[in-house]
Amino acid sequence: MTEPTTKRVTIAAVARLAGVSPSAVSHVFNGRPNVSEATAARIRAAADELHWRPNFASRKVSGQGGRSLGLVIARSRETFGRDPFFMRLLAGLTEPLAEIGWALSLTLVHADEEEQVYRQWWGEQRVDAFLLVDVRDDDPRLALVEQLGAPAALLGAPVPGPVASVTVRDGSAFAEAIEHLTGLGHRTVTRVTDAPGLAHTRARDRRFRRAAKDRGVTAGLATWNPDAEDPVADLLGRLGGATAIIVDSETIAAEIVAHAPEIGVRVPEQLSVIAWEDSWVSSIARPRLTAFDAPVEESARTAVALLERLVRGEAVEAQTVSGRRLLVRESTAPAPHTHDREERP
Repeated sequence: MTEPTTKRVTIAAVARLAGVSPSAVSHVFNGRPNVSEATAARIRAAADELHWRPNFASRKVSGQGGRSLGLVIARSRETFGRDPFFMRLLAGLTEPLAEIGWALSLTLVHADEEEQVYRQWWGEQRVDAFLLVDVRDDDPRLALVEQLGAPAALLGAPVPGPVASVTVRDGSAFAEAIEHLTGLGHRTVTRVTDAPGLAHTRARDRRFRRAAKDRGVTAGLATWNPDAEDPVADLLGRLGGATAIIVDSETIAAEIVAHAPEIGVRVPEQLSVIAWEDSWVSSIARPRLTAFDAPVEESARTAVALLERLVRGEAVEAQTVSGRRLLVRESTAPAPHTHDREERP
């Protein structure tokens, strides 16, 4: 009977299962030639069954270097490269990882390749922990890292289960956005997302509806359709009476601001736009985007500290970092009059 994999398996457990001494296990994984092929195969099979990998000290002795954080992102290269959030995340991870002597192992995959990469990286001792992003409803990765016994943390809305989360304290962000818009006379606001299947999207939907209801605002939800012939025209055609939108993706918000006037909708005169994230993109769009500055770098640093403790075998709890800050720029303005709204497609 194998030991449970919810805790880190020891070299002694592998040795017991293989019927050898712990030193024989160490010799095999350190590449020493004094163990027969048959015994080495039995040891590797036992290690695979227990999802075991050498600890940090063993790796240092064998010259294999320090620890590594695994970041597996299920996005296309194009989508990843255009998303300022990930650029800020990577920049935010670099410094705290360097401070503790860790490296970052990053790869882009298709969603159906995720499990294979997690198993391969963990089984081949490439990483010591995983950082999970874009966590989906019923995400299989949560059960997978628990099964592997791999230390892991997630960024985003906390979800039930054993994986600790790092969450932004943005419970009042939608209230702040709605208050800003109602102060400008807006009474119908739509939230736009490009990732309806993610756990944090569902949590944001709930907070948005609640903030709108509390302030007497009609709330709408819309999903961005990148496959439409003209995604901006498609979205604007589904807004109904909304005079303002809050867009999850900063790059999509910038695309809307740039293209809407070409199809007869002036921003912000006829439609106010708020981006949920802020970066250099919001500053170079014209008009500049009103946007929420999120503590991405603080989230990254907090996640690294949490994972370092997990790898050391310490107990950890979910962490919450500081909230978003609304930066008001030129993409929001007083709500249009009725005749202006009627001009929209």
